[in-house]
Amino acid sequence: MTDNEPAIQDIFFRFDQLDKALIDASSIIYMDRVDILGKLASCIRLFSIQEILSETGPVSEHIKLLIHNQTASSNDQKLIACALDRDLPIISEDKKILMAMKRVARPFYNSLMMLNFLLYRRLINDQQYTQYHLALKTFARYGDDIWHSGATVLAAIKDLIQKTRQDKFFPV
Repeated sequence: MTDNEPAIQDIFFRFDQLDKALIDASSIIYMDRVDILGKLASCIRLFSIQEILSETGPVSEHIKLLIHNQTASSNDQKLIACALDRDLPIISEDKKILMAMKRVARPFYNSLMMLNFLLYRRLINDQQYTQYHLALKTFARYGDDIWHSGATVLAAIKDLIQKTRQDKFFPV
């Protein structure tokens, strides 16, 4: 991990607190293509604004509409303003949106991190993770640093799961 990346424990803390998020069209499309959107929506409440839901069409059945009257010039700016006004993390693949959230020290995620989240919450198993990850790799346009960061979080999750299994057999 680099100095700019949150520590693993911070990520796990955020995962523990995550129960709702505002989602962008890019992530709706990515997660629908990988077939994890329904799984994610089963464990956290997903919201978006009308402008974003209009972009995605029928795949947005798992997303609840949030009415937000914002006169920003772009859908991205409207989504960011809504996230800030409603104190919601954002799920997006759009680097500009994610960097805007980072600048104001607000939580943000991409589809790869949400895949890690599903494994962390044990809503998918290792085999499913591998299947979804391979599907994501076929079209996701992440840089090597994002793939590396995702792999680092994955390794920490697997260590945690292994430790939890061992603790069940050898209680302290």
